[in-house]
Amino acid sequence: MSALIDSNTVALLSLALDATSLRHQAIAHNIANANTPGYKPVGVSFEERMTEVRSALEQGKSPSLASLGDYRPRLEFESGNGFGDDKVALDTEVAKLSENTLHHQALLKALNRHFSIISAAINEGKR
Repeated sequence: MSALIDSNTVALLSLALDATSLRHQAIAHNIANANTPGYKPVGVSFEERMTEVRSALEQGKSPSLASLGDYRPRLEFESGNGFGDDKVALDTEVAKLSENTLHHQALLKALNRHFSIISAAINEGKR
């Protein structure tokens, strides 16, 4: 039974939810410090780090739950906005916040669906 609940699906969704939560914090921090002189915007490194996991899954290899901890999302300084400075662009940050909110909601729906499937299996399809 615990193998169903502690599956790779739940672990990956948990990591992705951690990334969206950390990204929300980073965006809020960037917005709060938009007018602070010398402030360097921060972002979250996660999707880029998941390419190894994605390629392993495509090859039919399932990563161990213990190894997934190595892919936890991390804060890092952003490399600039493309205009030669490190200023925070409020409109860009608000757009990032909206996109991140949609990602978070989609991940919650996926996790809910996963647990619904487990619940249906436990209850043999009965409600």
